[in-house]
Amino acid sequence: MSPRNKALFIVLFTVLCGFYRPSPAFAKNLVIDFYQTYISPVDGNRCPMHPSCSAYADEAFETHGPVMGWIMTCDRLIRCGRDETKLSPAVIVNNQEYIYDPVNANDFWWFEKKK
Repeated sequence: MSPRNKALFIVLFTVLCGFYRPSPAFAKNLVIDFYQTYISPVDGNRCPMHPSCSAYADEAFETHGPVMGWIMTCDRLIRCGRDETKLSPAVIVNNQEYIYDPVNANDFWWFEKKK
């Protein structure tokens, strides 16, 4: 995801969450669906990570709720395409190499591992 798209995603998410308060799930779905439907197809798939940043955000919100999902999404957008490319393993999806960075690999600092 390009820096311009990251900024747009964060601003769009913040603005829509401020105006629409029916439920956190509604705001999350509205912003992510809008981004995936209208912005991402026009700009193209530039995210070097798998899953993509918007899919990661969707999963983070579903798994960890609105507050922790928002924190994890912001963290992912900041890390996207930077040091993570050197630290995480590569995975091939549709004959393209991506950096594998799932939600469950990034919640170790917040949640205890099940024994």
